[in-house]
Amino acid sequence: MEEYTYSYISDPDDEIIGRVQATSLFEAREKVAFIKQLNIELINHLFKIKKTNDHGKPNSKNTR
Repeated sequence: MEEYTYSYISDPDDEIIGRVQATSLFEAREKVAFIKQLNIELINHLFKIKKTNDHGKPNSKNTR
């Protein structure tokens, strides 16, 4: 399992508002949708989801 963080797309500071453990970006989106009780399509429009690196910081290349 990998750790993914999520933040609001509209947040210019890109402040992390949550973390999930998932095996893929797709699964991470599903988990965020479950946590936020939103449709997965809304998740794609509202949140930026990033896989974290080994030091717990988001990788800039793994977005959405």
